[in-house]
Amino acid sequence: MPPSESRFETLSAALPANQRDDRQLLLIDGEDDQRALSFVELRRRALRLLGALQRKGLKAGDALILFVNDNERFLEMFWAGVLGGIVPVPIAVGVSDEHRRKLFRVFAQFERAWIFSDARTLERMDAFATAQGLVDAYARMQPQTLQAGALDVTGAPGLEHTAAPDDTAFIQYSSGSTRDPKGVVLTHRNITANIASIRQAAQFTDRDVALSWMPLTHDMGLIGFHLHMIAGGVTHAVMRTELFARRPLLWLAKATELRATVLCSPNFGYQHYLKQYEAKHPQGLDLSAVRLVFNGAEPISAELCQRFLQTMQPHGLRADSMFTVYGLAEASLAVTFPKPGCALGIVHLDRAALSVGQPVRRLSADAPQAAALVRLGTGVPGTEVRIADPERAPVADGVLGHVLIKGDNVTRGYFRDETSTQAAIAADGWLDTGDLGVVVDGELVIAGRTKDVIFVSGQNWYPHDLEGIAEQVEGVETNKVVAVGARAAQAEGGEELVVFVLHRGDVAAFAPTARELRRVLNQQTGLQVAHVLPVTRIPKTTSGKLQRHVLARAFEAGEFEAVRAELAPLMDTTADVPEAGTSDQGTTLGRLQQLCERLIPDKRIDPATNLFEINLSSLTLARLHEGIDEAFPGRLDVMDLFDYPTLQDLASFLDGPAR
Repeated sequence: MPPSESRFETLSAALPANQRDDRQLLLIDGEDDQRALSFVELRRRALRLLGALQRKGLKAGDALILFVNDNERFLEMFWAGVLGGIVPVPIAVGVSDEHRRKLFRVFAQFERAWIFSDARTLERMDAFATAQGLVDAYARMQPQTLQAGALDVTGAPGLEHTAAPDDTAFIQYSSGSTRDPKGVVLTHRNITANIASIRQAAQFTDRDVALSWMPLTHDMGLIGFHLHMIAGGVTHAVMRTELFARRPLLWLAKATELRATVLCSPNFGYQHYLKQYEAKHPQGLDLSAVRLVFNGAEPISAELCQRFLQTMQPHGLRADSMFTVYGLAEASLAVTFPKPGCALGIVHLDRAALSVGQPVRRLSADAPQAAALVRLGTGVPGTEVRIADPERAPVADGVLGHVLIKGDNVTRGYFRDETSTQAAIAADGWLDTGDLGVVVDGELVIAGRTKDVIFVSGQNWYPHDLEGIAEQVEGVETNKVVAVGARAAQAEGGEELVVFVLHRGDVAAFAPTARELRRVLNQQTGLQVAHVLPVTRIPKTTSGKLQRHVLARAFEAGEFEAVRAELAPLMDTTADVPEAGTSDQGTTLGRLQQLCERLIPDKRIDPATNLFEINLSSLTLARLHEGIDEAFPGRLDVMDLFDYPTLQDLASFLDGPAR
């Protein structure tokens, strides 16, 4: 099907009543838990839900916040909104307090919005509101909340709304930060223009089969691997993100089973998969059908791309399948793609010469100052890309500058945030992405960013959000803490979260503060803090603005190696704990200890160890939950790990009456 035939004027037209019945959406919730839904049936269910919404009084133009983990319920309600002109607002449920605060802040941005959620999530929100003194705010939400499974869908189907191309289709919020959430307003024209561009640039056909584990609250998961597939008549599978986190090896096992031709993951997902692959060496993989493996959504590690391709080559994965792309929510997803079938492009630049307005300097791969960066192709059809100086004037190829974009796919602004809109979008329509890039051999290379955003585990976090949480720790003063995303020298993989704290004493005196800061950030955000480091000065501009990039570059250059080495043994919270005796292996506590020894061999965890004080990543916690669920089926929700953070607490909970 040529791209021109797949271009719709509105998103609602992409799910027609006469869609081929053999085109399916496959929802994967477990190894043996999956179900197929034809596009026709998805539309039918959406219209039934729309009828229920309209009987509740919702009408075109109303906002509907989707705060639900279940992919099937999410998509049914998303399409109900689209077909009825109701504006979906996807928000990730997450597992931390920060995700819950985000719901309150997003809801407050609307004069009148509705919330769609499920009973268990609402129970958690009720308890959170009580604990955080937000009872009044939650009381204002409750009359506007719709509970999954409680809507009457037995009545007449809903009446479809005829949308115009420039009507708002939905509002996309970033996946991590919460303090000042920005909603990217995407119109039907934005979305349909980008869908057509993706289809053409990546050479999709209706014979493709796609598989994604990306969350549907993320633009790559929703736009790239669902809406685009629906519009192009592409059969596609959506795996629960939590399932990938717990059992990453299922991803490529399912790709083998489905004969998938297109896959996707951000950088951290490849690292997560390879860690488990190298531990278990799964057999029976056949990736010979895969033609493209999308890699985007966060900074891309050239070394990790190479390792993934080399490791999967014996299983039939083509050497030219890694598809490194650049995009952002403000572009309705895609900005640049390489040509399908081209080998992974890597360029080595002198990291010390990466200055805006200056030519970059290419080095050999083995040069000490060489930064290995990936080529990201050229603008997708209909999208213009410009590298500019600080005044937004174009610069020559080979010169580092600000990445600007323009096109029908680019947002008209942020929801009720004129200040941010004017700062990002000039009168001539060019949007400043906040990234720094350079054109090398005709292709875009992203070399850094000007906006303060940290990419960790597939989520975007604003430093001031994390710094605000850190300031809750005793001994950490306001404006004396800096959070950055950085990669240690010679490290493979993506960015790590590094926190710097003003401290002028010795390192031993700093360690308790560092441990507590790490625990608080981990518990409230679910993020693993790679390093908490003392500094004697917080770099600022003459006007007092934090210069986070100064500390990030110093870290990446290895200037903190000595203090890291001195601090590392002091950060082990179990170092001074006597070796715990082994519990009876037949008891619940003994089984939990055995499980931790197997899944977290690099940590010594005794019965009283707080799991959030030993800096476990959200992915490790997900794997731990998977192991507990296998041993005690259906007894423990992942959220219970936050309520019962020690093995003693977990054992008592599991030994108690079943819920």
